[in-house]
Amino acid sequence: MKLALAIPSYGDTKAKFTQSLATMLVHTAQADLRDENDERIKLEIETFIVSSSMLTEGRHRLVAEALAWEADYMLWLDADHVFPHDAFVRLWSHNLPIVGANYARRCTPTAPTAAYYDAGDTVAKQLYTTKELAEAGTVEPCAHMGFGLCLMNMKIFDALQDYAEQHGDGNFLPLFKFEPTEDKVGMIGEDVFFFRKCRDAGITPFVDHGLSWNVGHISEIIMTNAHALAHREKWAEVRKKRGDKFDTKAQEIEQQAESEVIA
Repeated sequence: MKLALAIPSYGDTKAKFTQSLATMLVHTAQADLRDENDERIKLEIETFIVSSSMLTEGRHRLVAEALAWEADYMLWLDADHVFPHDAFVRLWSHNLPIVGANYARRCTPTAPTAAYYDAGDTVAKQLYTTKELAEAGTVEPCAHMGFGLCLMNMKIFDALQDYAEQHGDGNFLPLFKFEPTEDKVGMIGEDVFFFRKCRDAGITPFVDHGLSWNVGHISEIIMTNAHALAHREKWAEVRKKRGDKFDTKAQEIEQQAESEVIA
């Protein structure tokens, strides 16, 4: 099985993202993945990084790279996210065409990136990942989600092409595009555009709420004295824990030295 890691980047990746990626690769390489016949799967992983100031261009190029490499799966990873070490294994285990994480937007106030349609609705509503859904391990269909952590079976591109040949101009491109909203006040993101194409082709994406609870979107914030006052007790707690670690190590060294003297 061939897994393509697709990472669009504008500048350097975030340090915490790199750490998450490293721990995930180690865990994935050691994972005991089994096929439908309970035979161990030999996994081949290739990392594709495209640096471009145009996000839609970068995503198109990454799809092209994965298709040219003849990948079986494509794991989208945005370089400003953190995620658990078993992220891929958990997503892959669902055996779904598209499944990913719902995470907070990088803004204040924030909201989830995933959305869903109620029966009969034409406007998607925000899909919130709650602690209850996370603890229950709920995997839920959605209208669209962000690409920060999203696994796709490459067969979906065959389905998109088939749909384009039957209902369009015979080409599944473009896959990603920014479009103005109906009131022309805002913009529809490239991820929403992509998932609308999937919906037309009969492909349903899913959100893993359990995994989503442990995914973070890295953002810069302005810290003020108001924050310092609000965090006073937490700061003292963190400082104490840090000091306890050094105290414990010092005690271990002292005890070891005493035992060597006695011996």
